[in-house]
Amino acid sequence: MADQDRDRQIKLIAELLLVHLPECLQRGDQALAHDLLAVLGTALRAIQADVEKSAQAWDKRAYHVKADELRREWDWLPGATNYALGLARRPAPLTAESLDKVRRMIAVTLERPARRQISDPERFRGALKALGKQER
Repeated sequence: MADQDRDRQIKLIAELLLVHLPECLQRGDQALAHDLLAVLGTALRAIQADVEKSAQAWDKRAYHVKADELRREWDWLPGATNYALGLARRPAPLTAESLDKVRRMIAVTLERPARRQISDPERFRGALKALGKQER
């Protein structure tokens, strides 16, 4: 995953957090909100794996300072990932406050997208269940 792929993932995360998840809460669709949060956590996890892979490549070339800088830049990922996936798995209803906490844990600037990448968030229905099967 290159920098532009990470940027694309961050834009997806921003759209989920700033557009689709609040809409789900307004409609009272907790099941879809949990599924979308699972997608968000999975995207964070993918970024985290890529950052570590990139840092290891820099370490292999003996660019340890650059590798450490990359790790420090993204050191917020494990906490945000775990919190998002924990919220997704928790049977308790999601609240605007819990989504706001996820947003604050993400240390990059999230902007509301001018154009949506996700035309139909319903296609992610069942993502939490699929994530559970994948992790077994």
